[in-house]
Amino acid sequence: MKMFGKMLGTLFGTPLGPVGMLAGAAMGHAFDTGILRVQISTGRRCFTETLFALMGHVARADGRVSEAEIAFADQVMDQLELSGSERERAISGFNAGRADQFDPGPSISNFRAQFGIRSTACEQLFAALIAQAYADRKLDENKLRVLKSLSVGLGFRQDEFERELLRFGPTPPANIDVPKAYSTLGLTQSASADEVVHAYRKLISQYHPDKLEGRGIRGDALRGAQAKARDVRQAYECLCAVRSLK
Repeated sequence: MKMFGKMLGTLFGTPLGPVGMLAGAAMGHAFDTGILRVQISTGRRCFTETLFALMGHVARADGRVSEAEIAFADQVMDQLELSGSERERAISGFNAGRADQFDPGPSISNFRAQFGIRSTACEQLFAALIAQAYADRKLDENKLRVLKSLSVGLGFRQDEFERELLRFGPTPPANIDVPKAYSTLGLTQSASADEVVHAYRKLISQYHPDKLEGRGIRGDALRGAQAKARDVRQAYECLCAVRSLK
């Protein structure tokens, strides 16, 4: 009997073309390391129906569902080899999840009743939702808020939520160190877009050369501040590459 882990590992370890490449690259390693271990049996229907309903909910979080997001969900169905009634239920679940009146609470409650709180299945589910959130290449502020709410429903603590974002988020270019970028701005990965922008503007203003020179700062102290300003600017540009910021 196959396992969800094997199927989802194949899904996210396989190049998904332009739509899924960003999310898939990072997801592949996590699934290949054996994190996913839910057997296909009585839990299959619960898992897939919850998965696609919440994927639709995440996709709709920014007010619209893009072609890229629909294509990503469709590719998940293909890779999970859903057909016939299973595929119809997945599509129905995705469409239900994208509706304005959709309440994810019952779906999460049923999922937890089936698989347990903060279970391996919860990690699988949340990892897939992170991938869906990145189908448009950047993490929208509203999608981040929805992901955080869903993580609470699945039983994750704040630190676990941040860990999962880092663990299953897309792999940035080699020259981008996302954790360091947040640290440079004095933030955690769960910071809102407004908090990122505010921290950037505050630090850039704090280390602005003209302002420092006006305060009589010269020499090594001024050069150090200029270097700090460069670090802050680079950190912000790094986060702009992986998030939707103003």
